[in-house]
Amino acid sequence: MGIDIDVRDDGQFKVLSDLVPYTIHAEGRRDGRLVFSAGDSGTALWMKVTQEQEAELLSRMARLGIPSSALTVLASGR
Repeated sequence: MGIDIDVRDDGQFKVLSDLVPYTIHAEGRRDGRLVFSAGDSGTALWMKVTQEQEAELLSRMARLGIPSSALTVLASGR
């Protein structure tokens, strides 16, 4: 099943967040390319971000007390 969501829209992103407990896998694509993937283990999330998005994510994580070591950079081509 596919659901089109603009993750820049807080209301639409909330729909995605509300569905998380009821799904075993979710993927996000843009122009046919995978940009994130999350499985049902609850311990992993894969996403492709720009350097600016990475900096913002790290900043938000720091404000929440989450260490940057929680992220792992994957090899190119994944």
